[in-house]
Amino acid sequence: MGLNSEIRRFHRKTSRTDRDDLIAYWEEEELYKDDIKDVFSLIFRTRGCYRSYSSGCSMCGYYTDTNPDIDSEDINEQLNEAISHYKEQEIVKIYTSGSFLDKTEIEDEMTFKILESFDAEKIVIETRPEFVQRERVKKLSQTVDELELALGLESSNDFVLENCINKGFTFNDYKKSVEKISDLVSIRTYLLLKPPFLTEKEAIKDLIDSIKSITDLTDIISINPVNVQNGTLLEELWHRDLYSPPWLWSIVEVLRTTEKVDKSIFVSKAGLGSERGAANCEDCNDKFLKLIERFNKSQKISALEKLPDCDCKSRWKVEKEIGPYLHFRGSPKILRDRYAGYV
Repeated sequence: MGLNSEIRRFHRKTSRTDRDDLIAYWEEEELYKDDIKDVFSLIFRTRGCYRSYSSGCSMCGYYTDTNPDIDSEDINEQLNEAISHYKEQEIVKIYTSGSFLDKTEIEDEMTFKILESFDAEKIVIETRPEFVQRERVKKLSQTVDELELALGLESSNDFVLENCINKGFTFNDYKKSVEKISDLVSIRTYLLLKPPFLTEKEAIKDLIDSIKSITDLTDIISINPVNVQNGTLLEELWHRDLYSPPWLWSIVEVLRTTEKVDKSIFVSKAGLGSERGAANCEDCNDKFLKLIERFNKSQKISALEKLPDCDCKSRWKVEKEIGPYLHFRGSPKILRDRYAGYV
C-alpha cells in the first residue's frame, strides 16, 4: 500500500466540518525592516487544499477545519468578521488551510477584496506553486503596499518531498514559481523540521541542506518544527511509537549551523513545548521557548548563548546517534538497505 493510499485511509476516518465562520485569528509580533511590528493573523475557512480530497500530506491535518460547501458569501461574512477584529496592525497574514491563489477556494474577485480591506504595510498570503501566475500576482501586488507570497516547500530534497511528505511537487517546481514572481513580491518559504520517516539526525541535515538550497530564492525562511495533528498518517505513527516530534535542541543546532545565511529565519511557535510538538524536557522547555522567541525578534544568534545546562541534552545527543533503532521494526538487512546511498 502506497503513501497516497495510506494518507487517504486516515482522511476517511476523520470528518470535515460544517462550520462557515473564521477558523481563527490572533495577534503577534514579528521583526520587519529592523523594527518589531504588530501582526494580525487570520485563517479563512474555505473548502481547503484540493489535494486533501484525494490524499494530501502525511503530516497535515488542516483539512479537518475545512468545509467543502463554503461559498463566496460565506467568505465575505468571514472577511467582515476579520475586519471587526483588525486593529491597524502593520502586518497581516492570511491563511486558508490551502492556497489563497486557488480559485476553487477563494474566487478571484474576492482575493482582491480581501487584500484591499486591510491597511497594512505588508500582507502575507500563501499558496502552492501550481497556482502562481505572474500576471495575476502582479495585479494583486498592486493593491497593497507590499505583498509577500509564502510557499510551503518543506524540503529541497525530492526524495523527502515524495516519500516522506507526499507533497505533490518537486523542488524544481518551487524554484520555477519563485523565479516567475521574485521581482514582484517578497518570498517567504516554509521548511519542516522532522517530517515522518526521518530520524532526528537526518531531519537536522535535511533542514540545513534545504536552507542552503533556497538562500538565493527566498527573502524569509520559516522553520516549522513538525507537530502531530489529528487525522493524519503522522498521528498514527506517533501513536504506534514510530515517530517522535523533534527536540528543541535540534532547532538550536540548525540555527547555529546556518548562522551565516544572510536571510531572516523565523521559527514557528506552533506546538513548541507540547506533547505533540517540538520539546525537550519539563525542566528546560520554557527557557528554550523564551530564547527562541528572543532569536525570532532579534535575528541574532547571540540570543541563544545562554542555553540551560540541562541533563536532557545528553539524551538528545544519544538519540541522534541511535535514532535509526528507536522506531525501527525489521531486520538488520532492511536497516542497511534503507540507508544505502543516503548516508
